Amino acid sequence: MIDYLSPREMAALDAATPRGAAWTRVLRCFLDGARLLLGWDHALGEDEIARRAGIDRTGVRAAIDEAVRWCVAHRLHLLGWQEENDYWRYFMAVG
Repeated sequence: MIDYLSPREMAALDAATPRGAAWTRVLRCFLDGARLLLGWDHALGEDEIARRAGIDRTGVRAAIDEAVRWCVAHRLHLLGWQEENDYWRYFMAVG
């Protein structure tokens, strides 16, 4: 099972972060260094992602969507589910 980002993937995140790419900060919410924090146990709600990533609450969903697209391109899955009251939680998976 893949549970680490490759050095090339980490370099891509590092290169995009100084340019202000909010999606990289979203993705880092699910990383411990290069290690992916996988599964339900590490699920975060949109509010928590916004707080940890330092993203305005109104822009967090767009940043999450961009992080999802990056993950799909790298055979990772940033998955979400809707709970009551339109509250979304997200977690990282591989497959």
